[in-house]
Amino acid sequence: MKLTLLIISLLLSSACLAAPEIRGTPQDLRGLLHPAENIVTIRGSAEETAYSDKAIVSLIVTTEEELLSNAIDANHRLRSKLHQSLTEAGIKGANIKSSKFSSSPQYGWMGKKPKSYKVVNRITISINEESQLHSIAQLTDQNEDVEIANTIFEHSEKHLFNKKVKSRALQDILEQKADYEKGLGVQLTPIGIRGDNIHYRATEGAMAIEEVVVTASRDSSINFESNFFDSGQDKSFDEVIYEAELSVDFRVRPQP
Repeated sequence: MKLTLLIISLLLSSACLAAPEIRGTPQDLRGLLHPAENIVTIRGSAEETAYSDKAIVSLIVTTEEELLSNAIDANHRLRSKLHQSLTEAGIKGANIKSSKFSSSPQYGWMGKKPKSYKVVNRITISINEESQLHSIAQLTDQNEDVEIANTIFEHSEKHLFNKKVKSRALQDILEQKADYEKGLGVQLTPIGIRGDNIHYRATEGAMAIEEVVVTASRDSSINFESNFFDSGQDKSFDEVIYEAELSVDFRVRPQP
């Protein structure tokens, strides 16, 4: 009888030792009983090209005279002449802005007394037609004391094109989703959007135009018209590229 009880006890002990022991937090146990669903991320991108329809041209007007008062008067007369010529070219007066002038004495080799006085003023001009840019270029060719400092090209429909590239990037993602579902026999359900990256930039052509404009205005031996309008460049304020990159997370499930 004792032997029989001993054998039964050993068998029960062996059964207990063979059973797996499950430990962990409730969250860990839920993970074992209900494994996490598969999540995949699909990325999409899009580009749209637009032509700038606005430019802001900065002119530097520099006059130098022996007396400061004469330098100021000469700068004022020249700016008034430029303003009149620009308005005659069809540019509204409200689109022509002059900054406050600054003067700097020019010293000679000997002595502390300034040799002359230089007055510098910046004029910014907002334009939206190619002919207006042509008129500005002619003024810089005709006046040694006037040069183009820089030209900024802008596109006025930023909001519209940002929305457009975002929609195209999302459409790219949806097309990829349809291909995966058809090819793999799965169902993809969107659960989140990440990486909403939308921006725009000037093309290399736009930067090349600015380089031609500025270089020609600073070098009297370079003719602006022959280097820009006759150089094969498109007669426009050139291009900007809008770009969008989106990422969407999908839950993967078997097709029902």
